[in-house]
Amino acid sequence: MLVQIARLLATLDLDDVLQQTIQLTTQTVGAARGTFFLLDAQGESLQRFISAQAYDAETREIVSRRVLEQGLAGWVMMNQQSALIEDTLTDPRWVVLDAEKERARVRSVLCVPFFVEGELRGVMTLEHPQPYHFTQAHLRLVEAAANQAAASLRNAQLFDRVQAQQRELQAILDSVSESLLVLDRLFCVRLANPAALALLGAQESDVLGFNLEALAARLDNPFLAQLAQKLTAALQDAQSRFELRDERAKRDFVVNVASIDARRAAESGYVLALSDVSSLKDLTRLKTHMIQMASHDLKNPIGVLRNYLDVIRADVDSGLLPDRRFLENMYKALARMEALVVNLLNVQRAEETEPLSRELFDPYELINAALEDMLPSLHVRQQTLIQNLQPNLRPLKGDFSRLREAINNLLDNASKYTPEGGEIVVSAYSEDERFTFSVKDNGYGIPADQQAAIFQPHFRATQAATRHISGSGIGLSLVKEVIERHGGQVWFVSKEGQGSTFGFWLPILT
Repeated sequence: MLVQIARLLATLDLDDVLQQTIQLTTQTVGAARGTFFLLDAQGESLQRFISAQAYDAETREIVSRRVLEQGLAGWVMMNQQSALIEDTLTDPRWVVLDAEKERARVRSVLCVPFFVEGELRGVMTLEHPQPYHFTQAHLRLVEAAANQAAASLRNAQLFDRVQAQQRELQAILDSVSESLLVLDRLFCVRLANPAALALLGAQESDVLGFNLEALAARLDNPFLAQLAQKLTAALQDAQSRFELRDERAKRDFVVNVASIDARRAAESGYVLALSDVSSLKDLTRLKTHMIQMASHDLKNPIGVLRNYLDVIRADVDSGLLPDRRFLENMYKALARMEALVVNLLNVQRAEETEPLSRELFDPYELINAALEDMLPSLHVRQQTLIQNLQPNLRPLKGDFSRLREAINNLLDNASKYTPEGGEIVVSAYSEDERFTFSVKDNGYGIPADQQAAIFQPHFRATQAATRHISGSGIGLSLVKEVIERHGGQVWFVSKEGQGSTFGFWLPILT
C-alpha cells in the first residue's frame, strides 16, 4: 500500500490522488468505505469533499458543514491528532445524521489528519459496519499512509491551483473587450484572446509562435508590421503607450504596453492591450471639422451681410431705396447660416438619445407640416412637388416632432441633390398595418459602390456633380435612428444619374 501511494507522486490530478489514497487504505485495513475532507492551501476553506455517499450539492454542503463543526472530522482538525472509535454508539464525537441507517452502516471508525509541510490540509475517515473492527495497528498504518501521501497531495494541490488560475485567466481574457496579445522578447505571439483573434481575422493556430512581422506577411496584414515598428520605437523611447491606425479597416487604436517581468523586461516579453478608439477619433475629427466649418462658413455669409448692410445704409443715407437684389442676396446668406446651424444641431442630436413621446396624430398633418417647411426651398430651386397621398390614411402613434424632422431630412436631401427645375414626388399609403412614406427625385443619384454606407453617421456620398453641395452627413443616420426607434425600417433605391427614392415604413399603433 505504501509503495503504491508513493507512486502517486507522479499523479497531478487532485481528485485522482484523493480517490486512490482512499481506495488503497480502505482495501488494506478492510474498511467498508471512506471519505475525505480537503482544505485549501491556506487551510481555511473546504476545497474537496470526497464522500462514499451520493449527495446533491445542497445536501453535500449541509453534511460537510455539520461534520466539520460537530463531528469526528472536526474534532480531528481541531486537535490535529488521529482518532479511533471502536463503537460509534458509545462515542459522542460521532455525529449521527440518520439514526436508522447510521447504526446499520457505521459502528467502527478511523479518522486521520493529513499534514503538508507541517500544515493541516485534510482529514480522511474510514468506516466499518462492525464495532471493534479497527485496531491501533490499523491506525498506525493509516497514519503512515497519510505521511506517505503528503507529497503527492501537495503536488496535486499546486497543480490544481495552477489549473484554477488558468481557468480564471482564460475567463478574464475571453470576457475582455480589448484585444490582448502576449509577446516574447522576439515579438513572437504566445497568447491572443478572442478579441485579438477577431481583430486579426485568424485562428489561434495561425498566430501562436509567429513573430509580428512574419505574421503580417503570413496574414497579409500590414497593420501587424506597423504594430511591430511602433512597439520597437516605443520600447526604445521607454514609452508604455502609443497610438496606431489600421488604414485598411479605418480603425484607430491606443496600445498599452506592459512588461511581463519589470525587473527583466527585455527577456520576459510584453503584454499589449489594443483599445479601439475609432468612434472617439471620429467624433474628435467631426467636431474639429464642424468647428472649422463654422468658423469658415459663418465668416463668409456674415461678411456678405455686413457688406450689403453697409451699401444699403449708404443708400438710405442718400435717400435711395435698397436694391431688391441686395435684399435677395442677404436672404441667401441668412439661409446659408441657418443651414449651418441646423447641421451643428443635428450633430449634437446624433450624439444624444432623447426619449420619444407617444401621441396619436393625423399623418396628413405630419406630411403637410414637413412640406410647409420645405416650400420656400423648393420655390427658390424652381423644383416641382407632386403629392401622391392615399386617401383616408389611418392615424399614427409616435413622436410627431422627431418624425417631422426625419421627413424634413428626406425632403431636404431630395431638394439639395436634385438640380434646379427638377421633380420631387412625395408618396404615402397604409397597408397591412403599416404606414409607408417615400420621397422620389430625379436628381444626381448615388454611386453603386457607396450605397452600402449611406446610412452611416457622417458619411456623404461623393461624386463630381455633388461636390458643391454642403452637408455634415448626419441627416440620413438621424432618419434611420428615429424610424427604428419607432419600430419601423428605412429603405432606398438609387441609380447614379437617374435619381433616388428614400422611404420608411412604421407600424400602425392605436
